[in-house]
Amino acid sequence: MVLHRPRLSPDPRDPESDSRGILKGIEVFGVAVASALRWILLIAALPLAPALAQSNVVGHRVRSEGTGRPVVVFESGLGDTLEVWQPVQDALASQCGRTLAYNRAGYAGSDSPNGPRDAKTVVAELRQELRRQALAPPYVLVGHSLGGLYMQYFARQFPKEVAGLVLVDSTHWNQQLLLGAPTQKSVGRRSQVILFMDFIARRELADSAIAGEQVRMSPNPGFIPTIVLSSTGVFRGETPAARAQAARLQEDIVAEFSGARHIRVEGSGHYIQKDRPDVVIKSVRELTGCERKVDG
Repeated sequence: MVLHRPRLSPDPRDPESDSRGILKGIEVFGVAVASALRWILLIAALPLAPALAQSNVVGHRVRSEGTGRPVVVFESGLGDTLEVWQPVQDALASQCGRTLAYNRAGYAGSDSPNGPRDAKTVVAELRQELRRQALAPPYVLVGHSLGGLYMQYFARQFPKEVAGLVLVDSTHWNQQLLLGAPTQKSVGRRSQVILFMDFIARRELADSAIAGEQVRMSPNPGFIPTIVLSSTGVFRGETPAARAQAARLQEDIVAEFSGARHIRVEGSGHYIQKDRPDVVIKSVRELTGCERKVDG
């Protein structure tokens, strides 16, 4: 299907009308795409007739390396695949124990998703995959960004299966993935961002608010050794107020886990596992028992 933007005719009496018209056309185009996306997501969420219902079993592309227990399980952020963990996974598999990284349903090499992309469904599919791989608990869960939100749900729902939790610049349960109050300018910007997302990333984004609510409504996990890693870099266009809000959200996450401590990682952006893999590796090694905790 080809979408055509409306042809715009400049007003010769107004030298700025051409640029305003182009921006208006982009806005209309973005609204149309967003509307179409909502209808697609609604249709995709409709239940299938019993005779046509697909199996709930979802196969994933998996990279499992190393030996030993507890098993370290990696969960990627929105739009990312298992490759984002490779340097960290390689180091831990060779020095520490068994590791598993995977692509969620809908990403390269994994089956298409059968249900919603909320935390409950994603975690159920992950636990099913762990059983299929014969990887029994306990697990040290490592989640980045939106993957961190999913891992919070895992830990709060199944605390007896979790030996430790490492949250890498994790999404907060009340945090919108595209921050900022909706304005005419920001809505247009968000529409353009969503337009270039893969379909599975759009679905995860659409269900991220539900995922956050599921985490918020989950039981208190009790004591789980937890390390919350947060970035210190400033994103392009990020205001001091937005940076302060992001820091407060990370502190909220720390407060929810009685065994948690917060490490602000210097020299890192959102992808701490890429900018400072040494910090992520050290944190995981500490929680798996591969490395004795060093004070100070």
